[in-house]
Amino acid sequence: MFEKIIEKINKAEFVGIFTHINPDGDALGSSYSLKNILESMGKKAEVFISGDIELRVNELIEKGDTTDLKPENCDLLIAVDSADLQRLGEWSDFFIAHKNTIAIDHHKTHVKFAGETVVKDISSTCELMVSLYREMGIDFSMDAAKNLYIGIVTDTGNFKYSSVTADTHRVAAELIEKGIDFADIAKKLFDTVTKEYLMLKMHATEKLEFYCDEKVALLTLANADFEEYNISEADSSSLVVFPCSVKGVEVGVYIRQRGDNEYKVSLRSVNKVDVAEIACKFGGGGHTRASGYSVDVSELENNIKELIAEITKQLD
Repeated sequence: MFEKIIEKINKAEFVGIFTHINPDGDALGSSYSLKNILESMGKKAEVFISGDIELRVNELIEKGDTTDLKPENCDLLIAVDSADLQRLGEWSDFFIAHKNTIAIDHHKTHVKFAGETVVKDISSTCELMVSLYREMGIDFSMDAAKNLYIGIVTDTGNFKYSSVTADTHRVAAELIEKGIDFADIAKKLFDTVTKEYLMLKMHATEKLEFYCDEKVALLTLANADFEEYNISEADSSSLVVFPCSVKGVEVGVYIRQRGDNEYKVSLRSVNKVDVAEIACKFGGGGHTRASGYSVDVSELENNIKELIAEITKQLD
């Protein structure tokens, strides 16, 4: 599956690693595990980030030493966990202009933008990266194992999403056998929140809206909401699953403002609705049960009406 990608990696000396804007645990885990692996092979590698990183994930990821490698000096660029070119943010134009590129991703709606691409619709890009490292014959380090576990556990909601398979658990077991402190990782990621987050969540509860006989729950937060409770949008990312946690809700919609001109719309489906199909209609994508897209601030009100109409069609 990875033959052509491995051939490119083996030939490269200076590798730039990129992922989607505002990277989550899976994006960071796959990026920094790859940096660690490449450096163990004697190559020079660096991860180039676009956007904000959630503090609790950023504190756990093992990044290794920062190098002086510049993107323009790289002879190979690798994008991980990015469903399309625009998701690379500020690096999209630079990436597409390069002659030697690779993309590794797990989104079923992936739109090809790299010279060589491997996409598999599984739990996480980190689970896919483990397959790559196995095919390369590399026994990854403790740091790489920790990063991979963080990516898998965050993208599966601590192993509770429908994307989890027996193979996902087998991979997790292999990483645990490396000696990582999985209990500490789970505690910090899922059982520890700040007072600011709790206050924002209380506010979010009051702002929940319900549609389609309460089968759809929608939460919208603007910049002012985050500012009022002194917390960033990135550090409150776990609110994405809050709307669909209500009993009886089939689809949860979390809409939050990013910058002055954009809202990010995240869709989560409990069972019946294919939210990837819906997200694609609005220029986004993702997975059957978890997808998203972006919308201009001026178009938000009309977009919500259109979104509810699309969800209603599937519910009916």
